[in-house]
Order: sequence, then C-alpha cells, then structure tokens
Amino acid sequence: MTNRPLRTGPLLATCFALLCVAGQGVVTGSAATSFGDGYERILARFNTSAPPAYRAYRKMEAGLLDSDRRAWMEVWTSYSPGRGLTYEVVKEGGSDYVRSKILIDFLKNEQQLIARGQPMRAAVDAGNYTVEDAGVTNDGLQRISLHATRKSDGLINGTLFLNPEAGYVVRMQGRLVKSPSFWLRDVDVTWKFARIGHQVLPVEMSSTGRVRMFGRSDFRMSYEYVSIDGRPTGSAVVAERE
Repeated sequence: MTNRPLRTGPLLATCFALLCVAGQGVVTGSAATSFGDGYERILARFNTSAPPAYRAYRKMEAGLLDSDRRAWMEVWTSYSPGRGLTYEVVKEGGSDYVRSKILIDFLKNEQQLIARGQPMRAAVDAGNYTVEDAGVTNDGLQRISLHATRKSDGLINGTLFLNPEAGYVVRMQGRLVKSPSFWLRDVDVTWKFARIGHQVLPVEMSSTGRVRMFGRSDFRMSYEYVSIDGRPTGSAVVAERE
C-alpha cells in the first residue's frame, strides 16, 4: 500500500485549522462608511461579542473524495471563558490516520488558539479587505463582495451575507488567497451562522481543496447547541446522544 497520502494529512489539517481563525469582523474606516451605519453596527456587534459558554454536539467528516482516506467523528464540545474548550469523542469511524491527523488535530488547534487568547476571526477591515455592495439576494440577504488587500493566511476573495432585518451575519464564503502549502490548492471555505437565543453562533464550517496528485479533499463540521450560558436550548440531541 502506498504511503504517499499520509504526507498530505498534516497539510489538510493546516488548511482546515484556518476555518477557526478566518471569519467575520468589524468593517472600519472608509470601508464601513460606504455601507452606512446599519451594516457597521451589525458587523461591530458580531466582531466584538465574546463567545458565550456553551455545550454543543459536533459532527465532523473529512478526507479525500472518492477514496477510502475518509473519516467521521461525533464529539461533545464544551466551552467556558475560564476553562477553555474541552471535547469528548462519542463515535468515530473511517481512516485512523484522517481521524488523528485531521479531525483530532483540528480540535486540538482550536483548543490551543483559545488557551493562548488568540483571536478566532480575521477582521474584515481596511487592512485586510476592500468591500463592495453586491446587491440583495432573492431571500433578502445583503450581499457584500470581499477582496483581500494582501496575501495572508485566512483571508479570502469571496462574499459576506448579512440579514439586515434580524441584524446578524448569516454566511461568509470564498477562496483562500494564500494556499496553505505547495500540495494544497484552490481552497474554498464557507462559514454559516445562526441566531440562537440572544447569540449569533457558528453552526457549520466547511472546506474543499485540491491536493496535488490525489484530487479533491473536503472537511465539514456542524454544531448542535444544547446549552448556552448554562441555559438549555431545547435541542432534542440531549436525549438522543447522552
């Protein structure tokens, strides 16, 4: 059996770890004023709000498409400002290597970022992006085009979607402007958010990329929150999983 795919594992993990550090932020300076105070306030709230304590059931999967180099995992994750992030694997299957070098490494990377107090999002500001009003979608979301002003980890050329009536960021998607390595190219990422109670929280992160000589790879992680700030959300996942 060839061991060449094993060399791609750390590269994929590096790419998927970028999902933790690339997200929305406040638009400042001239970039903000082109959209008015309303959009600026939405983005400012999103960027500056500290993450709440939560408990969530995550489903994760990753690997090379159309191959046996794939794996999945279901994990309880808990976060609190004083304790940081903890996780407990409940179920798992597929490639041992993908589980340990991509899925578990992703969780460890997130743990370490939080423990070091590093920001979890790259700001959408004049230092990182130029922005343009791209109109309104059929379902009423405000579309904003993002153009990275420099080649840096975690920045994208893509689109930000705002819900102007509810006042929060719904989705951000695009292609990383800087490839994580020579081996991994054309990396497209998507972040999805939802309002749960009084908080706006990530509900899905996904990525696809092209691994030289091996084809397309992907990663997906979804969240189902069972409590926020110690208050149950009413999610049925508690009875099903615990």
